[in-house]
Amino acid sequence: MAPPRNVVKIAVQMRDAIPQLIQLDQAKPLAAVLKEVCDAWSLPHSERYALQFADGHRRYITENNRTEIKNGSILCLSTAPDLEAERLLRGLQSESCEGRREALRHLVLLAPDMTFTREVISRDGLQRLGSIIEDGDDLGEVLALALRAFLELMEHGVVSWETLSIPFVRKVVCYVNMNLMDASVQPLALGLLESVTLSSPALGQLVKSEVPLDRLLVHLQVMNQQLQTKAMALLTALLQGASAAERKHMLDYLWQRNLRQFIYKNIIHSAAPLGDEMAHHLYVLQALTLGLLEPRMRTPLDPYSQEQREQLQALRQAAFEPEGESLGTGLSADRRRSLCAREFRKLGFSNSNPAQDLERVPPGLLALDNMLYFSRHAPSAYSRFVLENSSREDKHECPFARSSIQLTVLLCELLHVGEPCSETAQDFSPMFFGQDQSFHELFCVSIQLLNKTWKEMRATQEDFDKVMQVVREQLARTLALKPSSLELFRTKVNALTYGEVLRLRQTERLHQEGTLAPPILELREKLKPELMGLIRQQRLLRLCEGTLFRKISSRRRQDKLWFCCLSPNHKVLQYGDVEEGVGPPVPESLPEQLPVADIRALLTGKDCPHVREKGSGKQNKDVCELAFSVSYDHGEEEAYLNFIAPSKREMG
Repeated sequence: MAPPRNVVKIAVQMRDAIPQLIQLDQAKPLAAVLKEVCDAWSLPHSERYALQFADGHRRYITENNRTEIKNGSILCLSTAPDLEAERLLRGLQSESCEGRREALRHLVLLAPDMTFTREVISRDGLQRLGSIIEDGDDLGEVLALALRAFLELMEHGVVSWETLSIPFVRKVVCYVNMNLMDASVQPLALGLLESVTLSSPALGQLVKSEVPLDRLLVHLQVMNQQLQTKAMALLTALLQGASAAERKHMLDYLWQRNLRQFIYKNIIHSAAPLGDEMAHHLYVLQALTLGLLEPRMRTPLDPYSQEQREQLQALRQAAFEPEGESLGTGLSADRRRSLCAREFRKLGFSNSNPAQDLERVPPGLLALDNMLYFSRHAPSAYSRFVLENSSREDKHECPFARSSIQLTVLLCELLHVGEPCSETAQDFSPMFFGQDQSFHELFCVSIQLLNKTWKEMRATQEDFDKVMQVVREQLARTLALKPSSLELFRTKVNALTYGEVLRLRQTERLHQEGTLAPPILELREKLKPELMGLIRQQRLLRLCEGTLFRKISSRRRQDKLWFCCLSPNHKVLQYGDVEEGVGPPVPESLPEQLPVADIRALLTGKDCPHVREKGSGKQNKDVCELAFSVSYDHGEEEAYLNFIAPSKREMG
């Protein structure tokens, strides 16, 4: 006869003892279960013991998580968390360096467990670890272990980062600024300062004032991937916490110190593969740098600004007045104004007063910046564009100014200029770091592409919107390829001619229409059972292979990974934390299990609890699109296993 549903068969281990095979009644209080286990081994004082999962992080069993114990689970009997916390904290005060080191090693192992963390924190464990970090008597393994334990304990959010003292933060800053520091200490110190900067504006200002940008540049130039990643993490955290003016000053300084060239040569094109966390920080750095264009994009042209009027005249003169000559020498003022208005119209402005065209925001003054940059840095191409179109029939001329204004809007949309940084995105463009003035240089390539496409389409003024749609497609398709340099982008985008775009569109349309044709539908209906079986088999295989997921907290983007897969017999989901850089774990090594039979439903997007908790800000849109949750029976309550898919492809 099968055991009741609330009874599970498990094994309990203890060091130097024969394991017990027991039937655990989930309805029985945990204290009573512990007493029975201790009595079987003739152990008095059962209140001094606790049960832990034998695998993974050896989490303590509590009344809250005991429903995670399933048939076949292996538990171990160990010291109760309160007594273990007291023992390890006493070990931190040991006169023996080896004793302190051993206590810290155990603290690091148990710190991921919330039950243990609460016991440590309630006994002033954070203060004791803080004293070790502040004293700095041992700058090697002891300090590294203390920093790691401190980070793990703080990660639970029981104590706010804002409660840290200024002397403590300054001491951690010293470790970041110190030369000849142990290689394991500085990445941890940088990680701690990143958390402080993201969580506390006041302490973030302290970190900003105490950690020179030059020091972070030194760390970035060390050929240690972990150190580089943590230095880049702190750098982007400092930039995000800075005001717009401070951020511009910081980025200008970093570019002067050749950070862009270093990233392009030694990080993006490094022999070692680029980690997900570094890819995210490069995305953030790109987004913040492009964000410097936003004020110009949001500012309309001021018709009363002498400087802006002179810039417009310089644009006209570069196209129509040979060097050293001036317009209409000897002509009356009215005649000169008439000639200027006509030449501005030849430049492609819709109004005889070009200021009216540039009052639109976006793109505002950014469009004028792009046109001036093109005229000054590619004068031959600029003159050729304007004069070539001036000589065409009116209905076939490509309006330079109108095209430039619309193209600037398009580039801002494609590159997300002015949008908040995503918490998880890794979608940076390598060519951004391969080129100074990358936005303006991209405009120079794109405006020439637009003129080329205009001619290929034999477009007239009425076709302007159609041309812009084709150019958007050309740019979007090429940017999606992530070319490594501007020259490679130029080559690829120019190869994507109007004819090629039409061919791609037709292929995609035929593919869509073909699947809906009556003969295809009839054949598909006949093959449907077999196809569904193959699809089910393929999906089960993919689930059994498993996937790495990133842990996302409401406070900040974390760099921790966890792995989830379906067991070979398709009966349980197996999951657990893994280290970055390590291959997919063996399913049997994963500590957590969720029976498929307990699953209630699959939720996606805004229905997921972890998306509802994060709110509905624009920065969470991408998280919402990648979020899904599995709801399951947790005792008599409903619980959730929450996921953030690595990509839209994986989500699909």
